[in-house]
Amino acid sequence: MNANNDAYLRPDQHTLLASDVIAGLSQPAKTLPCKWFYDVAGSELFEQITETPEYYLTRVETRLLLDLTSRLADYVPHLTLIIEPGSGSSNKTRMLLSSQPNLLEYMPMDISAGFLYASAVKLEQDFPHLKVTPIVCDFTALTEPLSIDKTHECLIFFPGSTIGNFDPEEARHLLKNIRAMAGRPCWLLIGVDMTQDAARLLAAYNDKAGITDKFNKNILARINRELGANFDLEKFQHRAIFNRDEHRIEMHLVSTKAQTVELAGNQFKFEAGEFIHTENSYKYPKAKFESLLHDAGWLIDHVWEDTDESHFGVFLLRSAG
Repeated sequence: MNANNDAYLRPDQHTLLASDVIAGLSQPAKTLPCKWFYDVAGSELFEQITETPEYYLTRVETRLLLDLTSRLADYVPHLTLIIEPGSGSSNKTRMLLSSQPNLLEYMPMDISAGFLYASAVKLEQDFPHLKVTPIVCDFTALTEPLSIDKTHECLIFFPGSTIGNFDPEEARHLLKNIRAMAGRPCWLLIGVDMTQDAARLLAAYNDKAGITDKFNKNILARINRELGANFDLEKFQHRAIFNRDEHRIEMHLVSTKAQTVELAGNQFKFEAGEFIHTENSYKYPKAKFESLLHDAGWLIDHVWEDTDESHFGVFLLRSAG
């Protein structure tokens, strides 16, 4: 395993976390960037969320991927490299790694170093013929192409409707950056949730087992652990709502009483009922998502869409030009 791609190793995560948290909590409408959900504890909680019966996204996408992986080699017959921004556990990626006959290298990218390296070690054990090159970084901040073998036929894998964490303008910008990631023409296999059923969406983000509640509050626990803050998690409630006008699920942490939180010499006052906006999950209507892809320089090659349980789609795209 090559973990020494120094050009893309993370900068001081402690400083970045502190800067983002203080800036977000200083706004009139308090926010926290959702990328900081994913320390080791948060990553493990998210994997548990994907296994809840209400969270249809992983179940449906996995079914679609099982259907398409056997045919992907027909569409991209010379595929030798898969890059995965925000790889997490790489569980779904295993279907690709085991089904592509010419694959030589896999590059998982994640902001959680410990979780990333643990996943990479397991992959090396299970796929000994494959070169695994983990890259610790915030993939949304990459501005230069990755250092990769120019002879590789490259596919970027972006599952889980992670694109939904970005508003339309951010998503357009990210899709352009992803296209530039390989430094040359490439493929993109991306999952996107297009579901507009409010009842199904609210159930998925308010699971009965309360795991999403723990996941949302873990960002406060992380701030306590890493920045020495004194958030009382019992004084905040998880809330997820569907904003139909914006086509998005919003996750919030709501203060149950008036309180003051201290962090790095700063005091942040909360009124009872005041909330911290922690995440958006956009559910792009199909036509709107296709427009985003076109604007970002991607051509649609094939689409697999679930119409039985939801409206989740997996798009195979080619970079234009």
